[in-house]
Amino acid sequence: MSNLNRQFLQDTAELVKARLPDNYGFIVMASPFNKQGDERLVYISNIKREDAINMLKEWLIKCSAHEDWMKHLK
Repeated sequence: MSNLNRQFLQDTAELVKARLPDNYGFIVMASPFNKQGDERLVYISNIKREDAINMLKEWLIKCSAHEDWMKHLK
């Protein structure tokens, strides 16, 4: 990861953390518009990886439950 991405993520995490109520976890994901799907995704989180994955599954299910490919996530 480049120093630019690392600093961007650290700065962003501090801003998010400062705005959330106590006992809230977060995941921040970012990708340049012109490089999506090109392994350019960067992220930062203040929660355990397993909890982050479960949070993302919940979000995907809520947002895309009508899509057939989502059925296996439940």
